[in-house]
Amino acid sequence: MGIKMLAFIFKQIPYSFNFKKQLLIGVFLGGIVMFIMISLQPFGTYGFESDYKYLIFSGFGLLIKIAYLFCARMENLWYTYRNKRWEVRYEILSFIGFILVSSVPIHFYNQVFLNNLFSYKFNGYEHLKHGLWFFGNSIVPIMVILLPFYLYFRNKFGVLITKKSLHEIKFFGVNKGEKITLQKEEILFVKASENYIRIFYITDNIIKQVTFRNTLKAIKKQAPFLYRSHRSYLVNASNIKSIMGNSQNAKIAFHYEDVNVPLSKSYYKTIKSAMDT
Repeated sequence: MGIKMLAFIFKQIPYSFNFKKQLLIGVFLGGIVMFIMISLQPFGTYGFESDYKYLIFSGFGLLIKIAYLFCARMENLWYTYRNKRWEVRYEILSFIGFILVSSVPIHFYNQVFLNNLFSYKFNGYEHLKHGLWFFGNSIVPIMVILLPFYLYFRNKFGVLITKKSLHEIKFFGVNKGEKITLQKEEILFVKASENYIRIFYITDNIIKQVTFRNTLKAIKKQAPFLYRSHRSYLVNASNIKSIMGNSQNAKIAFHYEDVNVPLSKSYYKTIKSAMDT
């Protein structure tokens, strides 16, 4: 049981590094807290009276969003340091950190707007005592409600980066449904013909091809590591076996079967240099 638990907490899980997605998660979590505060009015807040009652309650949701975004940006530093590997144990610590970071401003906000903190003499001890009570009786219950949403949205918007996925290249055509994912080392070359391109790749030592409606320029953006060898060709330099002929009449030979493509004089030096790196 202990070994299984240990293996579980070291399990790699998806992580959302993108700022826009982190912001979206924060908005969702803040919206849930806002809904709870306005609709359910928990922890005795139903007795709170103010002309701006719902606006004040909305502030709790805004604080949750800001706290989450701050924590997420800090997490990015660790995620980068760990070479884009996010594990269950980091997720647990991240949620605990989120609770602690959000609890301080939320308690202060509660004291100012709901308990009129500045209307009486400030007492640090009493404030701390109330803070601990507030943490256990308000923050923790809210966070327990938020936990499943927290995990769901982070998983939904997260990406699992593995050694394999780091080498994946996604190609897309203009038409709907035209897409293929290949490993970088599988790609041989791309040939353009009128408004179509053909991607040649190797699978199980067999050369295959797929045709999309697209341009070489667009494919170059999708796979920047490819080199132009001719006005109609892009090649994967790592799969080039040799260059046959001189710069006036050269061809590129690959490591697989008797496949070769033309190499224009204007790209001769570029391809030669790419082969040497």
